[in-house]
Amino acid sequence: MVGAYVLLGTLGIHSIEDIRDKKITVTITLFSGILGILLHLLFPDKSIFEILFGMLPGVGILLLGWLTGGKIGMGDGMMFMLTGLYLGVVQNLLLMLLSFSLAGFYGGCLFILRRCKKSDRLPFVPFLFLGYLFMLMK
Repeated sequence: MVGAYVLLGTLGIHSIEDIRDKKITVTITLFSGILGILLHLLFPDKSIFEILFGMLPGVGILLLGWLTGGKIGMGDGMMFMLTGLYLGVVQNLLLMLLSFSLAGFYGGCLFILRRCKKSDRLPFVPFLFLGYLFMLMK
């Protein structure tokens, strides 16, 4: 349960940063990742394989960001690696589905209402935060 609060707090801080600065602080992500590893060592609830496989979607997003020349933010990939560390593969994929759906719906509404153009960039971490909140409310 402590891990859920650490992850929620990290996502909350990064949401504010992403909205305000359009980037996230790597040191906070790194600190949260180290804390997640320590929590897994003290209170093992997932196998090392589940944790590593949970981080793979984040690695995939980092690779996509690199291949698209930065159209997908590297911070988003780092965040999915972090969430995979805490959640494992199945829950991380569910979080991806929820957060991409929320972001797509919001972006679609903005586009339909002519509040943004197709080329505009949305901060993504707030949708990750909301998706995780929905998962916690289950």
